[in-house]
Amino acid sequence: MRTKVTGPIVALAQLVLISAALAAGPLPVVSPARAGFDPGRLDRMHGYARGLVADGKYPGLVTLVARDGKIVEWQSFGERAPGVPLKPDDIFAIASLTKIVTTVGALVLVEEGRLGIDDPIATHLPEFKDQKVAQGSPAPFAPPVDAVRPITLRHLLTHTAGLSGSTPLKDADIPLPRRVDGDFTTLADMTRELAAHTLQHQPGEKWVYGPATDVLGRLIEVVSGKPFDVFLDERVLRPLKMRDTSFAVPPSKQARQVTMHVRQADGSLAAMAPKPRQHPWPSGSGGLSSTPADYVRFAQMLLDGGELDGVRILGRKTVELMTQDHLHGLAKPTKIYPVTDGFGFGVEIRSDVARSGWLGSQGTYGWNGATTAYCSIDPKERLIAMVWAQHAPNAEFQLYERFNNLVYQALVR
Repeated sequence: MRTKVTGPIVALAQLVLISAALAAGPLPVVSPARAGFDPGRLDRMHGYARGLVADGKYPGLVTLVARDGKIVEWQSFGERAPGVPLKPDDIFAIASLTKIVTTVGALVLVEEGRLGIDDPIATHLPEFKDQKVAQGSPAPFAPPVDAVRPITLRHLLTHTAGLSGSTPLKDADIPLPRRVDGDFTTLADMTRELAAHTLQHQPGEKWVYGPATDVLGRLIEVVSGKPFDVFLDERVLRPLKMRDTSFAVPPSKQARQVTMHVRQADGSLAAMAPKPRQHPWPSGSGGLSSTPADYVRFAQMLLDGGELDGVRILGRKTVELMTQDHLHGLAKPTKIYPVTDGFGFGVEIRSDVARSGWLGSQGTYGWNGATTAYCSIDPKERLIAMVWAQHAPNAEFQLYERFNNLVYQALVR
């Protein structure tokens, strides 16, 4: 399948949709020149996006750039579904971009004194009291021994808990768990099943990407006394007016869902029907659907030190702690990403610009989702850069790197 958008009618329709979206935008709008961008250079990014769609590499993309709290660039390219133009405010499954939102929910409870960063999670989730850890490496082949260190909130926030959602041990002492994305109906069931896994390593020993943020969602649920999705809606989404962000897309909005495309072995794209809900339970790791309009408000709140439009979600010192590199002291490699990057609470941190090869600033933070959704927040330049598709595998054709460099090369003051 080759997805291609051509013709003046489609182009005119997209221009009208973009203008309408900007008029009712999530943040004030400013011209690129007034925001410090060279418009001609910024158009290189537009040409790149159009080329990806014209060549059939992506059916559609949305790009959004904001600086100093104002939208500089917000455009859609290509199609939402065959023959249907993609709108800038259409709804995407954002996968692991959910993790940052869940992290903020947990930090709300820390600020209220209901959780401590180094509290053992077994205080609230007793199923994690008797964890075992693989003796030697790699699991699942090494025999398990009792874990020495308890899993703490810090470990969940930094993916250093040793949890694995897809590598069960087959031994006499540990029951055989299903995959964490299996047929669970509640967050509590998923967490209890996950707690039966042998840890891959001692908590705090190394960075291993996994289902830690799903456990974080269950922890929020138990400590707050409210269902996780209800708490997140009341304390983060609704205060920030993220009206189209939820774990289940309501019927009235399902027509706006972007079709997921999957790359086939022959290089073609296959369309998959959008799902109103990604999991039967609210996955703090990857269950949210959202829009670029909603998510830029969330990102701007973080960039502004925890507050947006007079509504404070977090204190600025909490955001500062969240966006520090918490992997100092751990042996490299600590993560599946380059040694040029560290990790904070729920976000990747750019710690070595020179070695990264990406244009940008030290201290830039953000994350991405497996459905090809990327968000970068640069405190030094007061810049947010987002590119979203609905495509697997994640970020083919160096999408994030090329998009990032095309944004920054246009920044001239």
